[in-house]
Amino acid sequence: MEDREKLIREKIAEKESIEQMQLLGIKHIVYEILTKEKGFYPEDIQIDPQFGLILSTCEATASIDFVINFEGTSFMVIRCVSSGIESWERYVIAFARAIKDYQIPYAAITDGEKVKVFDIVNGSLIKESIQEFFTRQKAGSLMKNFQRIPCPENRIEKEKRIIYAFECIKCPPEKQGAD
Repeated sequence: MEDREKLIREKIAEKESIEQMQLLGIKHIVYEILTKEKGFYPEDIQIDPQFGLILSTCEATASIDFVINFEGTSFMVIRCVSSGIESWERYVIAFARAIKDYQIPYAAITDGEKVKVFDIVNGSLIKESIQEFFTRQKAGSLMKNFQRIPCPENRIEKEKRIIYAFECIKCPPEKQGAD
């Protein structure tokens, strides 16, 4: 029985390793698109930033793959996934709404081929193609009249709890005493 359990653990570890390599490839593709095709400067893009998340009952750390900034203000958050972009939509929306003291205006989820971009303030899906991704020039024109709008008080705790729940999903705790 122990041999079977060991084999299962090895298969799971192998699958997780393959998924991690795929994810790194996707992140590289997205970064290349942002810098080479869409004109963003490397200094505009935060890679794997971490944020403190304070809820009414606990504190946690939350992260996202990319935050695109424009002239000192966050313009968009991007989450890269290896499959099932739909399942992470709610996470990126909550992240953009609640991670800062203002709502980051746009959030995207992508697998490197498909992308979904959301307007955070009105909650609508506005783009579904990587070719339609914002250019730096377009980001600049969109940010000219941008006003920092905080997440409504009656929603902020809910949005933070959504982020917290997804953070637990993506980083399961390691088993104590595992080989």
